[in-house]
Amino acid sequence: MNRIIATALVAGFLGAGSLTAIAAESSPAPAPPCPPPAGAGYRQGPGPGPGAMRPGYYSMKQALGLSDKQDARLRDMRQAHFQEAAPLRQELFRLRKELAAESVSKHPDDKKIVDLAGQIGQDHAKLAMLESRHLKQLSTVLNKKQMDTMLDMRQGRGFHKGGRGW
Repeated sequence: MNRIIATALVAGFLGAGSLTAIAAESSPAPAPPCPPPAGAGYRQGPGPGPGAMRPGYYSMKQALGLSDKQDARLRDMRQAHFQEAAPLRQELFRLRKELAAESVSKHPDDKKIVDLAGQIGQDHAKLAMLESRHLKQLSTVLNKKQMDTMLDMRQGRGFHKGGRGW
């Protein structure tokens, strides 16, 4: 009996060890850390922190060829836009969550689902109007070439998704 248990334990340890070795071989090597972008205010650590900008912002500044004055004005406009749009985005998140819960409930209420979908549509329309007003404000700071480049970047990179304000 002891011999059977000992054999089973050895087989288990060997199996676990071989699985670990296989997993280690098949997992890709970790990517080397990216150097931080150049620019004032950037610091390493979790989150951007006060006064720091995300690395992508510097690439936007460089891609558009913004002056320091334009950069400061865009930063202020973006911050104001984010603060204005945040409650609406939170409401959309809440409505989507409620819609999903109602849709998968044991007895979904079709009228409630239609009402929630309608509220989501209205809030999306409000958000689109805020975004349109924000773009109009940006066009007062950017020249035509900068605005065209920014719109191309926005389209290609999805800056309009996830509340990035571009």
